[in-house]
Amino acid sequence: MLKCLFFIFFISINAWSYNITNDFKQGFYWENFPISLSVEEEEDADLKDTLEKLSEDAIGEWEARTGLSLWDMQAGTKNVIRWSRNFAVETKMDPVSVLAVAVRHTFGPYFARSEIIINGDHPLNMDLTHLLTTITHELGHTMGLDHSGEIEAVMAPTLQDPYRGLHTDDIEGMNYSYKEGQKRQLTGYVSPLAYDKKEVKQPLSCGTVGFVGTNTSGGAISLAFGMLIGFVRKIFSWFKSLL
Repeated sequence: MLKCLFFIFFISINAWSYNITNDFKQGFYWENFPISLSVEEEEDADLKDTLEKLSEDAIGEWEARTGLSLWDMQAGTKNVIRWSRNFAVETKMDPVSVLAVAVRHTFGPYFARSEIIINGDHPLNMDLTHLLTTITHELGHTMGLDHSGEIEAVMAPTLQDPYRGLHTDDIEGMNYSYKEGQKRQLTGYVSPLAYDKKEVKQPLSCGTVGFVGTNTSGGAISLAFGMLIGFVRKIFSWFKSLL
């Protein structure tokens, strides 16, 4: 019985909690890496500088931790990060709980462009540390990562507070997304759901919501799953100490 329980916990401990978005699961992918990004902000030059600096910091962390070339910042690209002053109307998302969203458009088998829309009316986005976390999270969405069940991951549905940086689960998820994207690029894979000569807006990737306890069903489910994984890890550590 003890061996059986040990085997179950051993399998569980090696199961990653990251998820990928439905459009990525359906076979869509980026045609090339790195993905060019730009900040789109015409009303406030200081805000634009801040968003560019935080975006560069977030990109730097993802790339330093994964060893991958994922994004580069270039002016005037079609993939943008922007500050929304009318977030609820633009996205139809709850402006009280949602800090940002990522939107991807597909064309043929590819992700044609992406847009990170930051909720400019949310008080948490006024804090630079929280805003950095939000941008880091949304960059993960642009690569096809969905919300993680690991509550300490930056890709968890709730905001890290304080920001602790990328989790191993984030790194594993990004490595998977990148390598799978490369495989599709090399083979010229075409999804059965690819649209010929038509750009299609994919469903929003729900961005970072507020702190743990925010009233969102998806966040609650992911949080519960993350707590279960954490519990399994503790039990596994306890079993290891007995052996």
